[in-house]
Amino acid sequence: MFGLGATEFLVIVLIAIFLWGPDKLPQALASLRRFISKARNMASNAAADLSREIGTDIKPEDLNPKTFVRKHILTEEDQEMLTNPLKSTMRDLESGTKPLKDELDETTRGVDDARRNVNGQRSRNISRGTNGSSAPAADSSSSERTAASYDDVT
Repeated sequence: MFGLGATEFLVIVLIAIFLWGPDKLPQALASLRRFISKARNMASNAAADLSREIGTDIKPEDLNPKTFVRKHILTEEDQEMLTNPLKSTMRDLESGTKPLKDELDETTRGVDDARRNVNGQRSRNISRGTNGSSAPAADSSSSERTAASYDDVT
């Protein structure tokens, strides 16, 4: 139900032994079992009372307000009537924003290509020991700063 693995279960057991001690741990577990049993009984009784009052079969998971309304109050036609305008609006939004998304994707690819070109040029210049221009060697640090600034931005 909770998806506990062996390690998590072992950690919980060790914490329980540390908190209650080995002599009081069985009593604490029995109390926990009684509490869980009472809570389950209360939930099933509440669902049974609600089912009896409304006249339909209600499960505990149906007590979520959205699920309850969808299953017990609205008909399928009502649900379709409510959801169709939203679906059509969503389709309109998706079709209207598709050109913008495509343009943004293309721009992103262009920026990535430019960054790769700048980084590739910088690594070639560094491996050759030049800065790619006829300027003195002191200018090398400024070109490295420019290339680094492209990396910082992206």
